Amino acid sequence: MNRMHRVNLRLASVAVAAILFLCPRMSAKQEKTPAPQAPASQTQAPQTPDSQASAQGQDDDDKNPFAPEPAAPLPAGMTGSNPSDPRATLAPGLYEAGETSTGLKHLLLLKKPDAFQLGTSDADDSKVSKTIGQMAIPIPLSKIPKPLQLVIAQLAFSNSDLAFQGNHLFQGNFYGLNIFDVSNPAKASLLTTMVCPGGQGDVSVYENLLFMSVEMPNGRLDCGTEGFPPAPPEPPPAAGQEKGQKK
Repeated sequence: MNRMHRVNLRLASVAVAAILFLCPRMSAKQEKTPAPQAPASQTQAPQTPDSQASAQGQDDDDKNPFAPEPAAPLPAGMTGSNPSDPRATLAPGLYEAGETSTGLKHLLLLKKPDAFQLGTSDADDSKVSKTIGQMAIPIPLSKIPKPLQLVIAQLAFSNSDLAFQGNHLFQGNFYGLNIFDVSNPAKASLLTTMVCPGGQGDVSVYENLLFMSVEMPNGRLDCGTEGFPPAPPEPPPAAGQEKGQKK
């Protein structure tokens, strides 16, 4: 009887080993067999060149043009920012920002005159949309986040370049220029302000002539603040002629 039990036990062990050996192979074979797929015509409509172009255009329209991009790798030999740099811990602010300097001394701070101020800190103020419209930015206003709209509108009143002649300092502004008396730099005073929108406000002086270069479409010869009228709409394409094609 003991011999029969041993034989039966060995046979049972062999059977279990055979089952364990076959099961992984069967499972692997089942995993390798791809599931049947429906024909492409039933799952997806064929993509024509026009539909592909439309989809690509839609994707481009939905993208945020102001989304931050990943920083590029630093060139060889550069180590990046240094937290021990005194500029790394400066407090932010417009008129009360922290300061640090090397080889310079801060003598005076003069705020921009009211003519060169946006006049609002509310992104929903009509001044914001009007100012951005005069700058003719080629991005729809709806695509620009509200806080960034306020920043862009304030850019229209930014100070830019400087020019000097004698005791006078000419400060360019995106909205015109200021002329200062700097005979005593610690007590510089504003002499006059000239409103002349156009962006950039690169100023230069030659004898009794003052030149200011502009770069935006609201830069009028008469320095008017109305900006340019919008361009007329393009005529519709002729019958049988696609847009952008020439006869």
